[in-house]
Amino acid sequence: MKRDCLFVSEKKRRYLIALDERVVKANKKSYYVYYAVDVEENELILMKIYTTRNYPVTRSFREVLRVL
Repeated sequence: MKRDCLFVSEKKRRYLIALDERVVKANKKSYYVYYAVDVEENELILMKIYTTRNYPVTRSFREVLRVL
């Protein structure tokens, strides 16, 4: 498992991936949870938590996912 990722699955070829992000509020702070799911196997591929939500954060998540 990578150090900065909450969850990373094994590397394999995937054809259909769904990306989503959610806001989780805890202790009066907002955290943005980004995750990717393999639609065909209903398997969680990658999950990361960020403290901000903007274009560079979204792009970095997609780049990490591309390497997998």
